[in-house]
Amino acid sequence: LVEHHIKTYTKEGDIVFDPFLGVGTTSEAAERLGRKSIGIELNSEFAKLASKDIKNLKDHKIIVDDVRNLRNHIQPNSVDFQITSPPYATLLKSIKRDFAYKWREHSNFKVVSNPKPYSTDNKDLGNLSYNEFMKSITNVFQDIYTVLKDNCYAVWVVKDYRDLKNNVPYINFHSDVICAAEKTGFVLWDIRIYDQTKFRPLVVLGYPSRNYFLNIGHSYILIFKKSSSHAK
Repeated sequence: LVEHHIKTYTKEGDIVFDPFLGVGTTSEAAERLGRKSIGIELNSEFAKLASKDIKNLKDHKIIVDDVRNLRNHIQPNSVDFQITSPPYATLLKSIKRDFAYKWREHSNFKVVSNPKPYSTDNKDLGNLSYNEFMKSITNVFQDIYTVLKDNCYAVWVVKDYRDLKNNVPYINFHSDVICAAEKTGFVLWDIRIYDQTKFRPLVVLGYPSRNYFLNIGHSYILIFKKSSSHAK
């Protein structure tokens, strides 16, 4: 997925930026394709894992810091392309630890462990309330807009989710991300659906109540452009 978008929106030698690098998928893809990269990752253990798979750390910088400090590390109008999959406020704290655990008696589904929260760090956006999280995401978009070159693209892979513990049946995350990007000057350029149902058993959650929820088996690929004709 990352390689496809790097090939689509960049050429060899361009700089690819991932503000939420994780274990380094974007950096690895950029190196394989002859691009340069910059990644910011708050979790130092994830950053170490990312560094291990990179051969040339001169052309592929991995910065351990809060993404909200990205302007301290990257010059304005210097990045050719940005791609990321961001954290999701308190999503990982609100979901059950084991997917399909209710279905052991009724099906052959294997119990799948859901991902654990990335950290307990107060600076981790994944530990913020949803409102505070979206404020931070908007600020991150503003900084990305500043460091991205004119007429270049930003791609965000995001997933809507549910917060049933707090009686919220559906969080329209992809729409909120679009609003945050547009507030900072980005133009929504395209939306693609990434179908992940083959990786996720399709179950209906609700019995014995009548609150039936299908598991969400797709993500949204949101493409934004810093268009000079729309620049602030």
